[in-house]
Amino acid sequence: MFKRFFTLFSAMMNSMMGKMENPEIMLEQTCLELNEQVQKVEQAVVQAMATEKQLQREMEKNKKESETWHQRATMAVQQGNDELARQALQRKQQYGTAAAELETQFKSQQEMTVRLRQQLTDLKSEVQKANTKKSVIVARHKAATATAKANEIMSKASSDGAMSTFERMEQKVSMLEAKSQAMSELSGDQVGKNFKNFEEQMDIEAELMALKGAAGGGPKLIVAQEAQPVPAKAAAASASLDDDTVDVEEVREG
Repeated sequence: MFKRFFTLFSAMMNSMMGKMENPEIMLEQTCLELNEQVQKVEQAVVQAMATEKQLQREMEKNKKESETWHQRATMAVQQGNDELARQALQRKQQYGTAAAELETQFKSQQEMTVRLRQQLTDLKSEVQKANTKKSVIVARHKAATATAKANEIMSKASSDGAMSTFERMEQKVSMLEAKSQAMSELSGDQVGKNFKNFEEQMDIEAELMALKGAAGGGPKLIVAQEAQPVPAKAAAASASLDDDTVDVEEVREG
């Protein structure tokens, strides 16, 4: 159980770390560490060169001292002072031994200095390559990030985004326009029907007034309408009416 939990926790942490790792930040930190290494190697090279020079000076000093005591031993021998010559030779031997040891250290230090300087040169070259590669990777990362954001925006604007909203609003406006046009057509038809009914009613009223006038209902003002042919029986009945009756044709003409 604990092992499964640990595995799950490790996977979650790795996922979180992967998301948190910014290539630009990580590469910048790596380059900073490389520059720090360069500085440390430079300090080591400087120290190695200083040690080399110091050993060289000590070696040359002991060699000179050895030669000096050799000359003194020679002078003592020339003067017949063997004891003083022996002491001078002992000093010569001491300085000579020291000079030999220093020369060995000096040569070893020289080799070390050469190696450190070569390492410094190689490290600086690697740092230069790393800086160039960092610039390329950072540029690629920025381009990839921008492309991903653009694709995300376009994806949102396709079906559920702004473009879908435009399409829905366009359909809504089209529906409103269609309803408005339908209502306008219906309203126009109703007006036409009203006018037709009005005309029919006027025709009926005119005919009614004509009939009332023909029946002796007294002079009436009848709305003029188009003359209609009068049947023969109606004409005969009209001729027999009293003189006070108003003729339908006269009313129409009036």
